[in-house]
Amino acid sequence: MIDGFEFPVEVIRTDRKRSASIYLDGEGIKVRVPKGLSDSYVRDLIEKKSPWIKRKLRETKLAVSPRPKEFVSGETFSYLGRNCRLKVLRGNTSSLKLKGGYLEASISGSSKRQEVEIRSLLVNWYQKHAQERLEEKTHRYAKILQVKPNRISVKDYKSRWGSCSTTGDISYNWRIVMAPHRIVDYVVVHELCHLLEHNHSAIYWRHVERIIPDFQECREWLKRNSEQLKI
Repeated sequence: MIDGFEFPVEVIRTDRKRSASIYLDGEGIKVRVPKGLSDSYVRDLIEKKSPWIKRKLRETKLAVSPRPKEFVSGETFSYLGRNCRLKVLRGNTSSLKLKGGYLEASISGSSKRQEVEIRSLLVNWYQKHAQERLEEKTHRYAKILQVKPNRISVKDYKSRWGSCSTTGDISYNWRIVMAPHRIVDYVVVHELCHLLEHNHSAIYWRHVERIIPDFQECREWLKRNSEQLKI
C-alpha cells in the first residue's frame, strides 16, 4: 500500500517488463508495475492520473441499480453494447427480431401474461445470438492463442461470466452479449487462456494481457456494470 492519497492505493509488482497500469478495485485503485520501478516513479504516476482516478471513483459511487424491467414498448435492452428499444406488437404468433435498432416483440397472449411472454422471447433471442457470437469469437481468438477448445456452450450462470474445464469445454453466461464487444472479447480470451494455464497465476495473466492489454479495465467494467447485464 502507498499512503498520502485521498483514496486507497495498492501496488502490485510483477516480473513483466511492460509499463505500469492503473485500474479501479472497489473504492480504491491497484497499480500494477514492473519490479524495477521506484516508489517515487509510482507516486508521480498516481499524481498524474489522480484527476482520472477521482472521476472514476465518483462515477462508481453515483452508479445506481437499474429499475426492474416492465417489458413494455420504449424500454431499452443492450446487445453488444448497443441500446435497442423494445417495440411490442400484437400478432398471431410469438416472435422477436432485431430490426432497424428495435427489438420487435410480436406476442399472441393476453396483456396479463405480456411480461412473462416477452421476457421469455428476449431470453431465447439472447441465448441464440450469444451462442452464435461467442462461437465466432472463441474460434477467432483460439487461432491467435493457438489453442483448441473442445466444446462451446452458453449457460444461465448467476455469478460467473464463463468457465473452462480441464477437458477444454468452454461455457459462457449468455448475458455477456449485452456488454460491449471489447468486454465480450475479454471474457472469451480469459477462458481460452485457461487452456494454456488452468489457474490465475502471473503467467496466466501475461497470456491474457498479450491479447487484451487493458484487461484490468475490462474486469473493472464488469464489476461496475454487472447489474446492468440482466433481464
